[in-house]
Amino acid sequence: MLNILMSRPYIGNDLFKLFVDNKDTMRLLIDSGAFTNWKNGKETSVDEYMEFLSDLPVKPWNYFVLDKIGDTKVTRENHQKMLDQGFEPIPIFTRGTDLDELDELYEVSNLVGVGVGVGSNNYKGYLKHVVENNDDRPLHWLGVTNPQMVGMFKPFSCDSSSWESGGRYGSINIYLGRGSFKTYKRVDAIKKAPEPKVWKSIRTYGFNPKDLQFEENWHGGHSIARTLGCQSWVRYLIDVKKRFNTELFMACTTKYGVELCLDAYKKEMELAVI
Repeated sequence: MLNILMSRPYIGNDLFKLFVDNKDTMRLLIDSGAFTNWKNGKETSVDEYMEFLSDLPVKPWNYFVLDKIGDTKVTRENHQKMLDQGFEPIPIFTRGTDLDELDELYEVSNLVGVGVGVGSNNYKGYLKHVVENNDDRPLHWLGVTNPQMVGMFKPFSCDSSSWESGGRYGSINIYLGRGSFKTYKRVDAIKKAPEPKVWKSIRTYGFNPKDLQFEENWHGGHSIARTLGCQSWVRYLIDVKKRFNTELFMACTTKYGVELCLDAYKKEMELAVI
């Protein structure tokens, strides 16, 4: 199955048919969008969030609690209200909270999301600390798909938007297999061909490495770079499920992004049987 994570603010009516048409192929995880709303100076009530979840045309694989950035009290109140109304959201354990709270969260859920503040000081060390003190209970890592950490701790699930780096930053993460990625940058590709192992790997995705030596193939929503980067991460998604039974979710913000992931997944399935 293809795992897709989408935040509530990015889900509109244009996506509903896509969800329905691919319900047997795609596993959908819903984020409440608290961080997105917080950045935009907006706020969603827990009643609005529950109404949104109830009106979805397909049943999501799961969904997170409506948290409030920087306000543990309101987050807990939202969680309790959702439970009282029959919802079973994934609660979120935020950085800086006492580890004893994990026990309370597992009393009402068999899966807990852990937010570590990706990019903040020593976030990997903090995540390691939480994992090592969680008694092997299932965790969802929010925004963390680091291959070394995934291979070491084998989380129940995790998510990332890193697959879009080819389109956003001119840098593709080529998955070589067995947890190994190689970064291939636009500025390097235009000057020279990739090293042999990267060249060979790009070929396995059904692309010609020579095409990446042209500037125009690194720009635009349908660019070779963005498509290859997406397919590379889909292959990683499939591999970590096979090797560690970890569910890796591709974080998307647009309908086009979801469509790109679906096309990449279908292509990987076709390549797997050739």
